[in-house]
Order: sequence, then structure tokens, then C-alpha cells
Amino acid sequence: MRRAACCLSIAVLLLANSFAGTLCAQTYNPKAIHFESTDPKQHLDTGELLRITGLHEGVPLTKADIDAALQKLGDSGDFSNLSYTVNKTALTIRLTPAGGGQAFPVRFTNFVWWQPEDLLQILEQRVPLFHGTLPLQGNQTGDIEDALVALLKEKGIPDAHVTATPSYDSLGGPMTAVALSITSPEILVGQTQFNGGVPAIAEKLTTLSRQLADRNFDLRDVNMSIHDNVHEFFADAGYLDSTIDPPTLAAPRKDLGGYVVDVQVTLHPGNLYRVGSIAIHAEPPATVPELRAVIPFKDGDAASASDVRTALTALALVYADYGYLRAQASANLDKNASNATVAYTFTFSPGAQFHLASIDTSALPTDLQQEFVAVWHGTPDVLVDKNFQSNLRQTLEKLHTHYGIFVGARSDPLNHTVVIVLKVRKLPGVSTEPADPGTPIPSSAPPLEPPIIPLPPPPPQSRRPRP
Repeated sequence: MRRAACCLSIAVLLLANSFAGTLCAQTYNPKAIHFESTDPKQHLDTGELLRITGLHEGVPLTKADIDAALQKLGDSGDFSNLSYTVNKTALTIRLTPAGGGQAFPVRFTNFVWWQPEDLLQILEQRVPLFHGTLPLQGNQTGDIEDALVALLKEKGIPDAHVTATPSYDSLGGPMTAVALSITSPEILVGQTQFNGGVPAIAEKLTTLSRQLADRNFDLRDVNMSIHDNVHEFFADAGYLDSTIDPPTLAAPRKDLGGYVVDVQVTLHPGNLYRVGSIAIHAEPPATVPELRAVIPFKDGDAASASDVRTALTALALVYADYGYLRAQASANLDKNASNATVAYTFTFSPGAQFHLASIDTSALPTDLQQEFVAVWHGTPDVLVDKNFQSNLRQTLEKLHTHYGIFVGARSDPLNHTVVIVLKVRKLPGVSTEPADPGTPIPSSAPPLEPPIIPLPPPPPQSRRPRP
């Protein structure tokens, strides 16, 4: 067990004349016993502290009895400094929490032989003063690790290792729990079987099962992966009221040097929803007909969430053709459960139109830079709209190059201007060098936004690459 050296600072305050002599030679009958922490945030369980110390109110004791009680508290690993005072009516023991930092709820990642609530109850019985929270480090955390190793040994798993690590609810977020994990032997996800699915998502469920297989088992992560992915699968197929039962874990099975846990999940798709109506509240200059033309569904189709996402992108691009490069489209969904239909309402925030600041050709070879300047007839401050994009595309198609041209943009949202950035992308089979994903922009250049002008690479010319 991990025990820190216990420093017992004993301060005895004798207020009764009858206690003028040595307490060791006398008995003291406290009417009350109090425990006080030097940390006001620390909760003290008086009943449990009395049980650990063996002290009882109203029962005579000596100084040796008090010293022994304090030693037991020190041996618990939860306190680094203890003192006490006595008077005619009460014995007060003052406690200083041991180091280890703030206590967090514990989370059992892969203790698949127990339910978390059962494991908590067992540990509370075996480790004094443990009530479901721990600091990341400290004596009590070490005691919990040791107790879990002992439990695994009782299950026939010798030489197991258990580690306490920080746990977070979100990437980059604050620590929210202490995760207790079996780091040896390996505990892996086995086969995940889904029951109650529909044909529309069968292939996706099979893929998810493969992705989960052989992953290090973490009950929370497995639950989240299944919950988030399966709900998305159903929503993309038009099943908007789906529910998922908590996963059922099979008994761990030995596999080489570790253990594998198979998972079963029961699914409830609910009703298939269909599109009941589509309303478009257009903002000039785009019109309702041209906006409706890019929506990839119509009345009566399955109410697919993925189709709505595709529609939002396509609708924003309609405004981009007018130079509104930061336009946003939004969809409001009105679900009617009585007849399983959905009414969609699309609204728009075009923002400002963007104009050309310049075209950066510095990432192109020198000969291409010169050729581009010779054939480009655009002017600064031109609106970056559909006509501009078409003009740029036609210009790039005239260049004599064996490379594809990647078009990106750096926008200035304050001045509503855009710097177009051109760089080469080598094509397989036509370069004397091995094909690669493209010449990187120098590190001194600001990052590029996604390409705003989709340009297919030019077809390979007849020239053969040198061997």
C-alpha cells in the first residue's frame, strides 16, 4: 500500500483543573468528539471517522488512546497533519487533508467484470474514507489502485496493472473525472452486434462494427461512438425518432494475452419521416427558383438529415456566385409526429460582397507566373462572383503546364476583400518527379481557406515522363 509518512502534531489544551496532571496517567470521558478540517471545502463523515479511530463518545480514554486514534487517521493516507484539543465537554480533532489536489468523481473505463455502481460499493467497503471521488494523485488514489488490482486477482487475473489518469468531457476542456483503467492485460472491443436496424443503414452499421473491433475498451467511448453514429445513421435515412438501448456487454473472453468484450445493441428506428413542404425565404439578389433548384430533395422524399446538410452548402454557394462569399443558409425543421412529415423553412444571411484584392502567384514556377500575367485580363477590385470565377478558370486552362492548378483564397472579412492564391499540384504520370499532393505554401504565408473555385486538373499531355 502507498503510505506517506504521517506527521502527527499533537497540541493538547487542558482547560479543566482536574486535567492538570499527565493525561497518560488519567482517563478522560469526552461527552462529544468533533472532527474539523483545515480545508472548509472538505466534507468529513463523523461516523466513519469514529469507526476508523475506534473512539466512542462517553467512553473513557487516555492520551495513549487518542495518540493511537490519530495514528489510524494518519495511516488512512487522507491526512498529513493532525492535532487535537480537549476541554471538559469535548475532544476536538483537527485534520489537514493530504496532498493530491482537487478531488474528482471516478470513472471506471474497462472494468467489464462489474457494473460501475457495484464497483463503487465494493471500494467504499474496502478503502476507508472513499466515497466515489479522488484526487489524481495521493495516498487514497494509490489505495484504490491497489484495491482494484486485488479485485482483479480475485477474478483470476494475476499481475494486473491499474492506473489513474485525467478524464475530460471534451477535447481541450477541463478535467472532469479521474479515469481508473486496467492498463494490463489489454481489454479490447470484440464484435458489436446491432439488433433492430433497418436495411437503409445496414451497411453503415457493419462498417461501424468493424471500426469498433479491436479498439481499447472504454465503456464511455464505446457508448458515445454507438449513440452518436447510430443516431446520425437513422437521421440521414429519415428516421428522426430513433432510440437506442444501453449496450449489453458479454462476459469477457480470453484472447491471447488479453480479453475481448463483445457488445450487443438493440435499436428502435421509429417512424420514417417524409418531406411535407419546403419554404424558401430568399434574400436578394438570389431568387426562390434558383435556390429551390439546388435543393436535392422534394415533397414526399425521405426527410434525410444529410440531404439537408447538402442543401445548406448548395444554397450558400448560390449566394457565393453573386460574390457573397460568407453567406450562410439555415434550415428550420417542423416535425409532425402524427403523420410523420417534416416542413422545412430555409432562411439566409448573405453578408457582404467580396472584391478581389490581388492574385498571389508566388507559389507557381517562374515561367508560369510570367505566362499567367500575360494572359490574365482581370482587374483589381473586381467582384469575386461567378463571372470572375469563370474568367479565372478559363485563364488557367490556357496555361501551358503539366501541373494542375490549385486555387485557394485568403479573405479579409473586415474589408471584404479576397487574395486568390495559386499553387501547382503535380499530376501522376506526367512529372519527372514522383507524384505528391502538391507544393506547400511557404510557412510565412497565412493559412488558406478551402478552395472557392473547384478546378479539375488538365488532362495529361502526350509527353512521356523520363525513366
